[in-house]
Amino acid sequence: MNIQLDSEQWQVVSTATLGDILTDLSERAHAQARIVTTIMLDHRRITDRDIDPSLLQESSANYRELVATSATQQEIVESASSAIDRYRGLVVAEGTALVSQFRMGAQDLSSFDVWLGKVADVVEIIENGSKQRGTNSPGQVIARWIEELLAARHVHDTVRMADLLEYEVLPRISA
Repeated sequence: MNIQLDSEQWQVVSTATLGDILTDLSERAHAQARIVTTIMLDHRRITDRDIDPSLLQESSANYRELVATSATQQEIVESASSAIDRYRGLVVAEGTALVSQFRMGAQDLSSFDVWLGKVADVVEIIENGSKQRGTNSPGQVIARWIEELLAARHVHDTVRMADLLEYEVLPRISA
């Protein structure tokens, strides 16, 4: 079976399983600080949903070629920048709506709890972006304000929660 990862090509023995091949592929990409982003198995695109134990146990003798591409984490983040910006905008808009609810005295915090999961996603995205050495990362700064926010939530201080959202958390998420 012929294997190709970006511009590198090699052959594998027919006794190898697809699991063995995918492991080797991942290790080769990792050695170059890259992540496998696409896999084509005999011109059929393979996604993470396709990779199950039965596929991993299949013999490479059943296939002719596997072609994969890879990218650095930074390249992946850059290629997703417009989607990331839209998601950040959505999270900020939802947070702004929460500020209004808290200022009006809303005590149901279930929507806030769901929103916090989205904030965690945004913080992870921010952390995967470029970092400056010797300073706290933007994600770390947001995380400290989230701790303050959670302390205010614990005592149901919605006024403090609104203030923290409006003046500390949301401006940093939208930056």
